[in-house]
Amino acid sequence: MSKGDIRRDWIIKQLKIKGSIQLSEIVEEFSVSEATVRRDLELLESDKKCIRTLGGAILETNKMEIPFYKKLDICAEEKNEIANKALSLIQEDDIIGLTGGSTNYLIAKKLQEFSRLTIVTNAVNIAYECIGIPGLQLIVTGGVIRTQSFELSGPLADGTLEKIHIQKTFVGVDGISLTRGITTFNELEAQTNRIMIQQSMEAYVVADHTKFSGSSLFVITDLKAIKGVITDSGISTSIASSYKDAGISIM
Repeated sequence: MSKGDIRRDWIIKQLKIKGSIQLSEIVEEFSVSEATVRRDLELLESDKKCIRTLGGAILETNKMEIPFYKKLDICAEEKNEIANKALSLIQEDDIIGLTGGSTNYLIAKKLQEFSRLTIVTNAVNIAYECIGIPGLQLIVTGGVIRTQSFELSGPLADGTLEKIHIQKTFVGVDGISLTRGITTFNELEAQTNRIMIQQSMEAYVVADHTKFSGSSLFVITDLKAIKGVITDSGISTSIASSYKDAGISIM
């Protein structure tokens, strides 16, 4: 077996374990150039074993949505770090939008420290966390609920959001890419999240570093509509630099 075969076998094994991989991981593991790794990924993609992304690759068969209760255990420390960063952007009397997602769920659980906020959400689990917080006004959209994500979406949700002005929205995503923007698994959720962003003065993506390695089926919006991406300290320097070079704030 050649060195290239060994590398590509290792890449596939990692993809099956994690679902995605970054160029920097392969470079570090085998002490080869990024150009060599890109050629490996091109070969694997041509064999339909992976899908290349800007910073690496995702498993070709990794097309199933992960249920919310499982997402909570993935990158838990990183998501907590992101939630704390997001919290630092919130001020008393703000009108805050929260889409669904495990990171936004953690943000919601930390809102007890505020005494005057308005929260707009289309996620029933996030709404539940906000119920009963003194001084907090809660607005929940209507819509059809999806049990995978606990998000309400569709015309009822969209119609509610179109009547609301939001100051800061935090958007959970399934993938983020310089070329495709921010993405999610469900078409209706993508539309509802897009409208929440449009109704906001500022919109921030909350995404742990693994989200930069993949892209889901439906585009929510391109990155021009986003004020910044809040991520964790595990993001690679090369990926962070590529976003900053493109004018996207990495927080």
